[in-house]
Amino acid sequence: MLQGASVHKPDAAQSALSRIGRRFGSWPAIVFALLSLSFGSAIIVVNPPLRGPDEISHFLRIYSYTRGELLPVTEINGRKGVFVEPVLYERLHFFKDAGERFARYRDAGFRYGQVMVEYHNIIIGARDDEAAQTPVFAPFAGTEGYSPVAYAPYILAVAIGRLLSLDLPELLFLMRFLGLVVFTAVTSYAIAVTPALPWAFVLIAMLPVSLYNRVVLSADGAALSYALVITALCFRAALNPSGGSVWERSLWMTLCVLAKQPQIVFVLLELMSGRLGELLGRWKSIAIVVLPGVILSPLWVIGVSADVAAWRVREGHEYPLEQFDPLWKLAYMWEHPFHFPLATWTALREWGAPLWPELIGILGWQDIVLRPWTYIVLTALLLLVPLQKLPLGGTRARVAIVTGFAVLSYSVLVYLIFFLTYTPVASPHVLGVQGRYFVIVLPMAAIFMASLINLELPCGVPALVAITGSMIVGVTSVDAVLKAHW
Repeated sequence: MLQGASVHKPDAAQSALSRIGRRFGSWPAIVFALLSLSFGSAIIVVNPPLRGPDEISHFLRIYSYTRGELLPVTEINGRKGVFVEPVLYERLHFFKDAGERFARYRDAGFRYGQVMVEYHNIIIGARDDEAAQTPVFAPFAGTEGYSPVAYAPYILAVAIGRLLSLDLPELLFLMRFLGLVVFTAVTSYAIAVTPALPWAFVLIAMLPVSLYNRVVLSADGAALSYALVITALCFRAALNPSGGSVWERSLWMTLCVLAKQPQIVFVLLELMSGRLGELLGRWKSIAIVVLPGVILSPLWVIGVSADVAAWRVREGHEYPLEQFDPLWKLAYMWEHPFHFPLATWTALREWGAPLWPELIGILGWQDIVLRPWTYIVLTALLLLVPLQKLPLGGTRARVAIVTGFAVLSYSVLVYLIFFLTYTPVASPHVLGVQGRYFVIVLPMAAIFMASLINLELPCGVPALVAITGSMIVGVTSVDAVLKAHW
């Protein structure tokens, strides 16, 4: 009897997991959308105005697009920016000052409840005499390099806000909410079209850093959403080269590459769709997918002449200006070929430890750390959820090589860009790299891991892992943002 019972219990547990898998396995995209919109909306409500990383700078770049300034033509003292109405400038400066006070006096009990009371009494209560004042110059502070594709829903929200005459906090709420809805929809589409690993995509898209970037003004929400879609579409083409539309991949590849410069690496994913001989035979379709992004991305960089906020490094120092010129730095690298590899190695050795917690999520202005157990649990779940047998057949090695090489190439390119544009030659390590930049490659890393290990979790376990992790993310993130600010 005891022996029979011991066999029956695992069968019952497996049956329960199977029922969970059948219930949720067919609609991970819907589950993700519900989780993202629910927890994302909660974070929007409790997150104070302009408390996201560089959110004021992103707002100014978005504002410039709504005025038709595609390229940042206004420049004063070497800084690109936009002229804004004095009243808007006052409101932005108020919240910038509030953020600095919060950073200084947070431990002493300073909270945003006081800030919003001050805003109502001082700013809203003041008389707006815009006619007698001239526009004020506000620098972008590094966001001039982001293209409109990274800000599309925010640009629409500002246009709507102007029609409704919304005040700044109300306008920010609308911008954040519309961004959340649009990027949640795009990510849901990626989850729906991926031929395998949908629950891995769900968990990656629900990581604290992913969720937070969808609810603040940022280019990161668009970057991850577009990256998920093109990764899913190229993965689908690898399993079925004749499946899917070439023009669809071309559209999403272009959006992905234009969202952020390092994402030009994603063009490598098109190589998954066939062997070398097959790729040469259909070079036209590959060109349709790859060339628009490959051409437009460098043209955009040249057009905007972005400084990547190198002024932050130069302030208080006398670094020569040419050291932040990519062309000058490339010539320097030719003469000193070991400088960049050594600077990257030093950065990884001395500053690499925080990268993984930052990748999972350190919120606010990189100052709201989740509880330590959250990072441990989410790391374990991220390692579990890609465990799936992929129907790759003879393409397994090719998929593993391409995704692994793409992940490595992206990582190297991120450090190279910051070395070229942000790091003086006197620095022993590359400056400015944060862990949140690497969440983009987690979908490719999940495919790489699955193609190598080729093990299958019991039916229902990936859904259970992803939903559990997403619930942990949502609850802990909302709790952390709420307690930190209010």
